[in-house]
Amino acid sequence: MKNLPSFVHIGELIAISKYFKLNTYQMVNFLENGVMEVFQCKEDFLKKYGKKESFNDLDWVELNNGKIFLKSK
Repeated sequence: MKNLPSFVHIGELIAISKYFKLNTYQMVNFLENGVMEVFQCKEDFLKKYGKKESFNDLDWVELNNGKIFLKSK
C-alpha cells in the first residue's frame, strides 16, 4: 500500500493491532506488503469479496468510522 499515512491514522493502527494481536510495526509491515487490506467503507469491501453469510477464510474488523481492516487467516 502506497502512502499509508493518507489512508490510516496511527490511532486506528493501535486499536486494530490489539484486535489482531500484532504490534504496530507488524501492522504497518503487513499493510505495506499486502498481507492486510484497508477499505474506506463496507461497500468497497463487499465489491471485492461479495455479500456472503460468513467470511470464514478472512479475519476482519470494522471501525466506527466505517473503515474495514482485513487480514487473511
